Amino acid sequence: MAEIFKEYLVKQKKSASDNLAQTGVVAGAILIAAIALFLGGQLIGPIVILAVLFGAATFFNKFNREYEYILTNNELDIDVIFNRSKRKRVITINMKTIEVMASIQDETRKHLLEKASKVINASDGKNGANTYVIMVSKDSVMYKILVTPNEAFLNEMYKQAPHKVFKKI
Repeated sequence: MAEIFKEYLVKQKKSASDNLAQTGVVAGAILIAAIALFLGGQLIGPIVILAVLFGAATFFNKFNREYEYILTNNELDIDVIFNRSKRKRVITINMKTIEVMASIQDETRKHLLEKASKVINASDGKNGANTYVIMVSKDSVMYKILVTPNEAFLNEMYKQAPHKVFKKI
């Protein structure tokens, strides 16, 4: 069997709660910096202000997310990339162990796509017809993983588990 390597990058759309949280981070940083300026004195005030600004900038960048799907042979790795600079592994899935993968709008398999105890949203955030649900049990936890693969990536996933991956028609 030939070696398979396929990758795909999808940018996640910011939700309303993400925008609200970013506004809260900025407002909180300004409020804490103002309090530190008035109450912190000449030595501690600037140190607290710098720490607050650094923390707010770091937290603010967490809302700019991209997800990379990497299919190597029968292993699917999903990584999150924050602000195009920091990468973190979300989950690794053996395609042979998934229970089902189907479109989020697949009415015939909807009952199979709802029995999860943990949800990982690694999709583009639109939950449209191109959003798929992967149901997998890992470490005694049932995961529901939302992904938005393109057609070529979906075809490679289908080749790895043809009886478990259901492409939309």
